[in-house]
Amino acid sequence: MKKQRLSVLMACCALVAFGAFRVLAVVTESSTNVPLAIPDNGNVDSTLTFSVNGTISDANLTVDIAHTWNDDIELRLSSPSVAAQLLWQDCGGSGDNLSATIDQDAAGISPCPTAGPITGSFQPTDGTAASVAASGSMNAFDGSLSGGVWTLNVVDDSSICTGTLNAWSLTLDGAPPLPVELLNLEIS
Repeated sequence: MKKQRLSVLMACCALVAFGAFRVLAVVTESSTNVPLAIPDNGNVDSTLTFSVNGTISDANLTVDIAHTWNDDIELRLSSPSVAAQLLWQDCGGSGDNLSATIDQDAAGISPCPTAGPITGSFQPTDGTAASVAASGSMNAFDGSLSGGVWTLNVVDDSSICTGTLNAWSLTLDGAPPLPVELLNLEIS
């Protein structure tokens, strides 16, 4: 049995070494401390503890927010090793509710919707000046480690309207850690 596992391990190592095979892991984890009220002209922090620790090659943020007047919403994301990135600001006009994925690799920045709920995938966006790239980037997390506490800061930057952060999650791609059984492989 040990010879068989060793053969499989050696074959995998050879494929990886010669570039014929690339193993990537895609892991999605969701915050468990939601829903949270977004105070009027204030902000709220929600955390997510990412249990898998590996080097990130791509990061995507998905949010579900019930809020009147989307233009008031700002989103900042920070990881255990990367400072807060401003990913969404002043986009959506008088429309209500945001259920979207912030993905650096999404199609080009399009004008922010100004009516109805915002749904779909978007690059980090600042809608203050005809939808330009936000000052933060999801690519800022590439190359860093995934494990630990991540924080999403949701801001309501104006008076009168309030909302609720219903849910959020992170989808991180990267090279997976070795399975436990390979880490303890004994050769005799």
